[in-house]
Amino acid sequence: MPVGRIILDPIKTPGICHTPSLSNESADMASRCLQANRSNHIFTTSEKEMGLFLHNHVVYHVLTLYALGASPATILHHTKRNFEYQLLPPKFPDETTISAMKSVTALKEFVGKEEHFLDFCEFFEREIERLGSEEVLQKYLFGDSEIARDIFPRIYHGMWPLNAKNLRYVHGIMHIGLGVEFKQPAILAEGLAEAAVHHDWFYTDYIEACAAAARKEGPKRSLMECFDEAMKDEKITSCSSFDYCRQYQPPSEEFPEGRWFVTREPYRDGVVGLVKEELAGVAGAWQVTEEDDLERATAELINISIYIAASAQRPPHEPRYDFFLIHGSNACLWHSVFLTEPSITRAQKAHLIETTGHMLLFLWAGMGCPRPNIDWLLSHENKIKDCGWDKIFERACLHEDDGHMIKLIRALKNGEEVSKPYEGEPEFMMKQNMFLKAANAAMDGTSKQPMIYVQHFDIIRFAGFEEAWEKVPIRVEASKA
Repeated sequence: MPVGRIILDPIKTPGICHTPSLSNESADMASRCLQANRSNHIFTTSEKEMGLFLHNHVVYHVLTLYALGASPATILHHTKRNFEYQLLPPKFPDETTISAMKSVTALKEFVGKEEHFLDFCEFFEREIERLGSEEVLQKYLFGDSEIARDIFPRIYHGMWPLNAKNLRYVHGIMHIGLGVEFKQPAILAEGLAEAAVHHDWFYTDYIEACAAAARKEGPKRSLMECFDEAMKDEKITSCSSFDYCRQYQPPSEEFPEGRWFVTREPYRDGVVGLVKEELAGVAGAWQVTEEDDLERATAELINISIYIAASAQRPPHEPRYDFFLIHGSNACLWHSVFLTEPSITRAQKAHLIETTGHMLLFLWAGMGCPRPNIDWLLSHENKIKDCGWDKIFERACLHEDDGHMIKLIRALKNGEEVSKPYEGEPEFMMKQNMFLKAANAAMDGTSKQPMIYVQHFDIIRFAGFEEAWEKVPIRVEASKA
């Protein structure tokens, strides 16, 4: 198969968590949609419009639709709808740049520069064709080379930092995971290119602080114990603010109704700016080594990533999911993929599991450190009686957003499967009876209003703050009480 071609097959490339009813027709439609997306730029809004770039989510959405059994018509419908707001590339690949990238010294000059996304796509495709996917992953991501150490932290980054206006969404790890999961070199090349053009600003500072804390003598804790410790630290729990959601420019000639515009953000100014050392000191107790049971560590990471998102509820309001927290849950799904990838060494897998755990604490702190309230979610009364996974998948496939909700649903199902062997263990907070309930609550909270441009109607942000819940309805039984 040519490296630049995207070809899905229900037998050869079903993915790790999928329905048994994958069809050739849906595989063909998904392949064509993904191939069409290949020429689109990585971002969907410009810094001029909002003070930040948002991502092109077509790859995530289409592949998840395919995995959960969407029809060809449904896949095409969502792709067309989400194509409407993608940006055209600022520049197309040029041979001079791609040739220069063959030198590691020259390559470093292009890293962190968003305009070279398509140059990187072409470069990594050629490298995969020359070396193979496994060696490329080692050379540019997981190995101990200078360029790999440079690119690795960028897989946890999310948005381009023009004028330091940015938000964090861990997209690189998702995109690379999809390329590995579905055995698509072109998508792997896109994921590596995405990571390469993101910056390594303060994420690297935090990751290094966590690594330094892990090297100090001290108790080794489970991931949930790290969250519990962080909740005891008033400085950590107060490091963020809902004011980050209130960044608004007044009406002007260019924008008569005013607009949301990002100038400050919770992770740079709140978490790293105020409590980097304190949070890293707590997170550093989550340690994973190659001698550990990596299958169990992966399952624990996935389980807790879901628990933190699913339990971030606020009675008496209806259940909702936090936009930032579900990025952690969604990203952790691909640790199931990396775990079984033979080209990644045990030490590298351990480092990846450990680092992602540190990043979950980071995401959670920025959202105001929401206290877990899983009982409130579990007491939710499903809107559809006896709604099992098949029906949940069907509802998720039809939901009209940019793929965030269906990714969450797939992450929940994967979490149920990988957690099953550890049902009785205290480190695993999500129990088997919780995952389907969490999925029902997620779908019951969705809006019939299709997503407009990049505006979501199904989720909240900054779940740890009361203001985030003001527009969420009071749950019916709570209002009666």
